[in-house]
This record gives sequence, structure tokens and C-alpha cells, in this order.
Amino acid sequence: MANEESIHNILIVDDVPENVELLKYLLQQEGFKTYTAFSAEEARLVLLNTAIDTLLLDVNMPVQDGFSFCRELRTMDQFKLLPILFITSIEREVGFQEAMKNGGDDFINKPFNKRELVAKIHSVIRLKDLQDELYRQKSKYEKELQTARRVQDQLIPEKSFIWNGIKAQTLFHPYLQIGGDFVDSWIEEKKLHIVIADCSGHGPSAALIGAMFKMQLFNLVSTMDLRERVAHLRKNMELVLPEDYAITFCYAILDQDLKLSYINGGHPAPLVYMDGETKFLKGMSPMIMGINFAATDEIQTVQLKTGSLFFMYTDGASEAMNPNSDYITEEGMKEIFHESAKSGNDILQSVQNKILDFCGSSTPSDDMAMVCIQL
Repeated sequence: MANEESIHNILIVDDVPENVELLKYLLQQEGFKTYTAFSAEEARLVLLNTAIDTLLLDVNMPVQDGFSFCRELRTMDQFKLLPILFITSIEREVGFQEAMKNGGDDFINKPFNKRELVAKIHSVIRLKDLQDELYRQKSKYEKELQTARRVQDQLIPEKSFIWNGIKAQTLFHPYLQIGGDFVDSWIEEKKLHIVIADCSGHGPSAALIGAMFKMQLFNLVSTMDLRERVAHLRKNMELVLPEDYAITFCYAILDQDLKLSYINGGHPAPLVYMDGETKFLKGMSPMIMGINFAATDEIQTVQLKTGSLFFMYTDGASEAMNPNSDYITEEGMKEIFHESAKSGNDILQSVQNKILDFCGSSTPSDDMAMVCIQL
């Protein structure tokens, strides 16, 4: 007899009492706990009120036959994976095909062999136990992701503020509940700092690297210039970054005279809308990788004007696909940003809406972060 922890519940459904009693006796001898029903209607009530591990189902029953009842159960989420074994006197080849076609997991002919019946029940129950464990682990993982997302929201809050008449706004939209993108903007020493970064990969590992990236930003000293800041980020992130990971980034600083200085480390080119035109900003330095090498960072500068806009994004935007597997591309992002800038509306919301319109029924497959500075 099985111990209490391993007992599984079997529901026997057959309109012939003798068949039900025989199955009940045999299965109880094997340590199963049995429930019985003599029609689909009675079976439905048992299933809705009891956790059943396997359903033994006769085919020929009054009012509703077994095949019809099985099809009905498969339309209900809670019974999509319930093991269902048909036990019937229908000729084996025809019966098996019908059982599979109507959603059954296996087919046993009457009169049945006890060892075959018990072996098949144990087989489908093993699969169900594995599925149940996977579901429990998935639910636990999703709960942990939700907690991690709340933490990440605190680490990377979306921002919108005004500084010297300049509006800074960020957007962060992870593909999973947490992601490896990073974006921030803040005021320091009477200058506006803008940082965007993208760690390769998705999910918890990429999010942890993104959190470490922010920690290194916290450790920057106010007296550091742009080159020193990037050198500090490189040195400290290379120490913790696995070899198969990389971080692209762009660090920009805007002074009160609207002079913008930036270092672009392998990131999509920033965009500037000025005098009615949208242009890519040139210059490319190496990305941050999990290997120690001597990188030469080039500082680029551009003089902006009142009324111009500065925009950066992660490649989850430019690599978003539509149902035809066409990418937006960096040129497409330039066009999207240009149209949004001309409209004069909420730039980031407009850009995001245009990306989603492009994707249509396809879901973006990568994290997205954006920042827009309106002068």
C-alpha cells in the first residue's frame, strides 16, 4: 500500500456499476484513492470540487458520451493537462484513433489487463507530477520576478523633470518582467548628465548587471570629467562582467551653454532634431566587455540650440520586428523620432506608440529604454 504522501486520486466514470466497482477494487489495492461517477454530469461535479490526478472514462454512456465529455474538458484551462484514459470495448485500432482525436491520453480495451491498466495509470501520473512541479516552479519564479521588477523599478525609475527650461524624460520597458537595459538622467555640478546602457541577454542575470552598472554610477566622483567617468565604469564593470556578456552605453553631459559632450561605447547612434532636421551623432568607442583591454574613448561634442531635441534608445527599439520579420532598423528609428519631434507631443510616448504600431500583432522581443532631452 502506498504511503499517504504518494496517494493519487483517480476518478472512474462508467454507467455500468459492476465496471465501476471492479475498477475501484483493483485501484484501491494499488494504493490509489478512487472517486466514482456514472455519467458525465456526475463526473463534472467531482472534477470541479476535487483534485483528480487521472480520469478513467468510458465511451458509451447515456446523455453525453465519453468522447464528447473529453472534448469539453479540454476546452477548460484547469483540465487541459488532466490525464484521461479511455476504457471501452470499441475495436482497438478505431478506438485508439478516436481517443487521441478527442483529447485522450491513452486507450485501454475491455476486458483489460490489470497490469497494463496500472502501468498506464502510473505512466500518465508521473507525467502529471512533473507538469505540476514545473507549474509550481514557474509560479514561484514568476512571483520572484514580480518582486525583482518592483526592486528594479526603484533602481531605474522613469523620470520627467525640468532643468533650466530643459525637459528631461526617460522610459524603461523590459521585455520580461525585468531586463538588462539602463537609462537615467540627473543634475550634477550645474550640468545635465544622460546615461543609457544595454547589457546583452535578458532576465535576472542581465538585470543584476544593470544594477551593478548603476552602482558604479553612484561611485563616480563629482570632480571627474567625462573621460574619467567612462574609464571608471569600464574598469569596474570589466571586473564583474562574465566573458560572454557585453554592455553598450552612451554617456552624455549637457552644460548650461547647451554644449553636449558624449562618449558612445558601441551603442546605437544618438539622434538630434535641430532646425527641422534629424541627424545621427557621429563617433564610436568600444563597448564594455568581460575582458581587460586598453580601450580608447573618443569624446564627441555638438552645439545644440534652444528648440532642439536629443534622443537615445537601446537596440530593443531598432530591432523590433513586424509580422513580416522586418526590423525597424536605426534608419527607421530616425524616421520615427523625426515624426514624433515634428508633432510636438510627448516624444517618448509617441515614439513608443509608433514602435508598437510597426510591430502590429508581434510582441517586441527585447528590452527597450529611451531618453529624450527637449531644449
